[in-house]
Amino acid sequence: MPDLAVPYVLATPGGTITFNDGSADQFYITDIPQGLVQAPVRAPQDDVAFGDGGLSYNFWKGARHILIEGIFLVTSVACGPSMVAIWNQMEDDLLTALDSIVGLDTDTGTLTWTPSGLSARALTVRSEVALECPPDQNYLVRAFHFGLLSDSPDFGP
Repeated sequence: MPDLAVPYVLATPGGTITFNDGSADQFYITDIPQGLVQAPVRAPQDDVAFGDGGLSYNFWKGARHILIEGIFLVTSVACGPSMVAIWNQMEDDLLTALDSIVGLDTDTGTLTWTPSGLSARALTVRSEVALECPPDQNYLVRAFHFGLLSDSPDFGP
């Protein structure tokens, strides 16, 4: 399970977004349900022709498909139009960052974090699943979710 108690930084040509940094208004990750614990396994195999069983070949690590879920956690103002304006700005900042890593294969960002008690980790990423920002908790918060793709299955320093 990914360590959600530490800051994550998404550095892109369109700006840097820091998640879980403890600020009054923060991009707060609530879950990373896929992509950070282990890279997918590419397991090529064929059925045995005219018989039971199969033939497997060398397995490989695949590209990481990372899903990130969270909320725009605003505590600097009370509920109302001021909060909505902050949500809108945070959504726009995140969208700008993600849009900057959507085009060419050279349009990349870096996701970095340091799990508690471990060394720093980094992945070169591109935006793969479009940003969605639905209301949550009966419109008391605004959620976000998006997906990143890392061609590399292994963490960098």
